[in-house]
Amino acid sequence: MVKRVLIAFGIVLLILTSILLINTLRFSSKQVLIDVQPAPALDSSAVKHLQSAIRVRTISYDDPAKFDSAAFLTFRRFLEEAYPTVHAKLNREIINGYSMIFSWPGKNSALKPIILMAHQDVVPIEEASKSKWTVDPFSGEAKTGYIWGRGSIDDKINLISMLEAVEKLLKKNYQPARTIYLAFGHDEEIGGSGAKAMAVRFKQLGVEAELVLDEGGIITRDKVPGMTKPVALIGTAEKGYLSIELSVEKNGGHSSMPEKETALDILMKAIVKLRDHPFEADFSPSTLGFLNHVGPEMPYPERIVFANTWLFKGVVIGIYEKSAAGNALVRTTIVPTIFNAGMKDNVVPSKATATINFRLLPGDHSEKVLSEIQSVIADDRVVINPLIAFLSEPTENSPEDGFGYQLVNETIKRTFDQTVTTPFLMIGGTDSRHFADISKNIIKFSPMTDPIGFHGIDERVSLDSYQHALWFYEQLLTSEKLK
Repeated sequence: MVKRVLIAFGIVLLILTSILLINTLRFSSKQVLIDVQPAPALDSSAVKHLQSAIRVRTISYDDPAKFDSAAFLTFRRFLEEAYPTVHAKLNREIINGYSMIFSWPGKNSALKPIILMAHQDVVPIEEASKSKWTVDPFSGEAKTGYIWGRGSIDDKINLISMLEAVEKLLKKNYQPARTIYLAFGHDEEIGGSGAKAMAVRFKQLGVEAELVLDEGGIITRDKVPGMTKPVALIGTAEKGYLSIELSVEKNGGHSSMPEKETALDILMKAIVKLRDHPFEADFSPSTLGFLNHVGPEMPYPERIVFANTWLFKGVVIGIYEKSAAGNALVRTTIVPTIFNAGMKDNVVPSKATATINFRLLPGDHSEKVLSEIQSVIADDRVVINPLIAFLSEPTENSPEDGFGYQLVNETIKRTFDQTVTTPFLMIGGTDSRHFADISKNIIKFSPMTDPIGFHGIDERVSLDSYQHALWFYEQLLTSEKLK
């Protein structure tokens, strides 16, 4: 009997091993072979233009009273002076007061247009962090091979690179085969009302874009374990955004005679429950695309694992869960961000509130998430209030075989040497999420390599990245695929 069991086990093991090996052998590369076109030398005027753009403090604040309209008007005048040919030959339309749409008519009106997006605004500098910056945050200083300052990577490098490429081509009397739109929002960092208005305008014009390209994934040399080549992360979808306010009201009183349970106790227990009940992990279509594009380029045994996710899904998820960034790719995340209660150390507060932020994995729509929040907290004393002002659902996945992905993919291959390209799930938000009715091919990609200081201290981008960003947009605008 034991012998039969061992034989059966051996047969099962042999079959399983055979399946794993066959799947691994069939796990072929999805990389397109395209010759790289070397980028031209970086022009000093292009450097000065990015530096000048950084020096204009187009800051988006959560408090509308702090909005500095003069800064955005100054930025607009700067663009007019820096790119005279763009403003002379392209139609510019101001949307929502400060956002801008530039129209570059193509030769063939039968071809669907493309839309290139970027945003003018930047996040503020934390008062406590100012002294920690190596340079003035708005100096735009060029040193040690980098251009430094707030907005250098988010997102003025894309905006300026696009305009540099268009200005250069216009001076050569180049006209694209299809119409090109440039869409520059002014408040992406606080929800994107400008982008929403631009999307409405495009809809009024009847625009159905073959591609919408916005900021997003980058090229990284060290953020994908196991990879020895640079990896270009092409965003094909982004997570949704939901914040809720939890509030509890209960009689307070003097701290010398506290009740067994206070408003703060009840609220903290609710938060702990949420944190102790993470959402179920899963692979979104973008993440499956990532595994299928990066996996074949990996060494053994990683390649075996990626080729057989039907068996090793739990292993892969376990690896992802070990890092904050990896965990964010496989589940809806939960994090408390704001806490308010109390006014004096000897007074028990009668009201306590907390803001909890959720980034929604594709498939976890807000209604489903809110239902689960209610179920987990299971306490009627805790009032759950969705903050709908910034609510956005997870976006649809843009297809890998679609025009948009293929155009961006091929342009990356022509611009960046020895680079592996792959779909990628954006865990942050972009203005392009408002363009779902304008295009089914929305791609989120920023052509720069390992930028530093995103939303943080010493934000900076390398001169090499800027050189290749300029070249990327020029090659994209002149691509044969646009004809």
